[in-house]
Amino acid sequence: MPLGDLVSLLAPVEASDRINGVTIAIVTNVQDPKKLGRVKVKLPLLSMDDESDWVRMLTPMAGNGQGFYCFPQVNDEVLVGFEQGDPQRPYVLGALWSASAMPPQAAVSQRQLVSRSGHKIILDDTEGSERVEIRDRTGKNRITIISKDNSLVIETEGEITIQAKGKLTLSGKGVDIDAQGSQVNFKASQMEVK
Repeated sequence: MPLGDLVSLLAPVEASDRINGVTIAIVTNVQDPKKLGRVKVKLPLLSMDDESDWVRMLTPMAGNGQGFYCFPQVNDEVLVGFEQGDPQRPYVLGALWSASAMPPQAAVSQRQLVSRSGHKIILDDTEGSERVEIRDRTGKNRITIISKDNSLVIETEGEITIQAKGKLTLSGKGVDIDAQGSQVNFKASQMEVK
């Protein structure tokens, strides 16, 4: 790095130019051309017309090809902090709920991950009813692990297909079961065919 650039980099930002603390911003663009997990924002504190350059985002467990990837969308409200108060070096610290962007409805004993379209992963710690649930946006298709009786329940409005190297299709109540393959073997100590 040339000495002039180093001096410029190390030169203090004037106190009058600093933004101390954090401020609210609105996400304007999530199509990072370099795919580095950055967004562009507008800072209402400074201007509702000017858009930032690409802003890095804070996230748990970021690493090479790994981490928690839960990205804000355009028009989401986020909280922005500034490195050493420098308005040219913002970072998105997290997203914010508001009266116009309400949180998902959940009990205090639940942790939920809810996508924009409504898909859910629910971790329910309600004493005596602990469960883990994965639910699609319709609420009609779900997988539930129930701790109390160590059971797994799969519910769907359509068919259930399980595949492994060949084709195996199991259909629900009142529907024929179709097992296909070059050879089908059923092994059981006792088997009843109706």
